[in-house]
Amino acid sequence: ACKQLTIGYAEVLCARITYVGELGYELYVPSELAVHVARKLLDNQSVHVQPAGLAALGSLRMEKAYRDYGHDMDNTDTIVMAGLRWNCDMEKENGFVGKDAV
Repeated sequence: ACKQLTIGYAEVLCARITYVGELGYELYVPSELAVHVARKLLDNQSVHVQPAGLAALGSLRMEKAYRDYGHDMDNTDTIVMAGLRWNCDMEKENGFVGKDAV
């Protein structure tokens, strides 16, 4: 889910779609206002904000066994090879596209 927010004088799109495996949000900010938004968030004592870089996101993602297409798997991997067999309902009525390959 996404929500439009105003932080300082910046219009920001806030999305709860992160794959860190924890309560996290991604903010989409116009690049020219990124420093302004970061300062507003980090200086605000009423919210707990923890900036995280790409390496930190990768570490958290791996702890939760979340896969990243292009790094952990690609179009040559089957769902079983990628460790995602749990994500298939093999008993689904009428099956699903690709079931025979699984």
